[in-house]
Amino acid sequence: MKRKFTLWLSIVLAIFMIFAMACQGEDDDDASSGNDDANDDDANDDDANDDANDDSGDDDLDDDLDDDVNDDADDDTGETFPPEDQDPFFEKGLILPPNSLECVPVDTGVPQMNCNHHGSVVAVLPDGTIASVWYHGEREKSPDSWLVWSRLAPGETEWTWPEVLFDDPGRAEGNPAIWVREDGVLYVFFVTIFGDGWNQSRVRMVTSEDGGDTWSGDTMLRDNYCWMVRNEPVRLKNGELLLPLYNECLAYPVYMRSTDDFATWSEEAHFNLGYYLGHAGQIQPSLIVLDDGTVTAVTRDGTPFNRVMRTTSDDGGLTWSPSKFTALPNSGTSIDQVLLLDGHVVVVYNDSPDRRFPLSVALSFDGGETFASTVDINNECDGENCSYHYPSIAQSPFDGTIWVTYTHQRETIGWAHFNEAWIIDNGEEIR
Repeated sequence: MKRKFTLWLSIVLAIFMIFAMACQGEDDDDASSGNDDANDDDANDDDANDDANDDSGDDDLDDDLDDDVNDDADDDTGETFPPEDQDPFFEKGLILPPNSLECVPVDTGVPQMNCNHHGSVVAVLPDGTIASVWYHGEREKSPDSWLVWSRLAPGETEWTWPEVLFDDPGRAEGNPAIWVREDGVLYVFFVTIFGDGWNQSRVRMVTSEDGGDTWSGDTMLRDNYCWMVRNEPVRLKNGELLLPLYNECLAYPVYMRSTDDFATWSEEAHFNLGYYLGHAGQIQPSLIVLDDGTVTAVTRDGTPFNRVMRTTSDDGGLTWSPSKFTALPNSGTSIDQVLLLDGHVVVVYNDSPDRRFPLSVALSFDGGETFASTVDINNECDGENCSYHYPSIAQSPFDGTIWVTYTHQRETIGWAHFNEAWIIDNGEEIR
């Protein structure tokens, strides 16, 4: 294993030197890192803008938020929903039937039902509605791919039929992340491919002040290539927002910071050899902010160790500890985590080192440093190549229940709804 890792690290360092200038320089629609196939999501999915301004009309957004607000650990009711007060609860389903939403390939112009559904994210809206956003098209990276979204209103049993949220015609959208500001304004961060592959993506943002009835024009957060988004930002203890991203060309975590809710923003200066070696192969970070202000990130692992990795910051994301192993396996696919209102942490992941099946959740009582138990939320498979992956997780502040959405065989988006008591009652000790 050590020899394999040494060889892998040597290759990574070579790539690092080759692409360093290309990834930090000016972008070019025809530019290519020569790594398109290697960075396809089926294998490894998937400067400066410091003075950039938001031109989408978001100047009217309320920037006067309380410095002490922490969106990941606050709720409107003051309840924390401890598991001992819950009756175990679990249900699951599909947002829409498999292969029921047509796409129109650009090369044929002929509608078809065999389409790609991928990269879903889930959020709880201010009225208790559950919202999921994902990208849909002929296939991953196909020019007809656009962002769609669906909602499940309180008391309803059927999700709304997916609607187009954003489309740049002739270009592929991907990897949306939805965040709900404390005053109810919706933010969706995503990428658009301005070339052939994910490494030629640019990061964008749209917002809605009316619950998604209308959306702003897009704001280009990063014109340069190589950066991708996957998960939503977190509110730091000082009121700033920290948006997790990752470098698709070199495979390591990067971040954007905003002091005014993305009216302006800056890119964190982590591009140095020491930071890179401490986080090489770690992409798609998912953040939470613990009660003491510590920021923790869990990452999708692109190394031969095939383990969920964890890194922490005690200064608001300015510096990060080297990535460390957790007890959770990782098959090189996306993961997510949520800080529950009672202070516990739940990570959703594929409980396998080499498959995107089963889809599971793990519960931690110490901020995600260790895990007490794990339980599958989808382990039903009739064949050998089942794929329930790319999950997103959120907790409702209204009843404390937990929502997960995920890619279901690329044919639709699946969902699961449960509570912490169900995890405890059905979980198995992590070996």
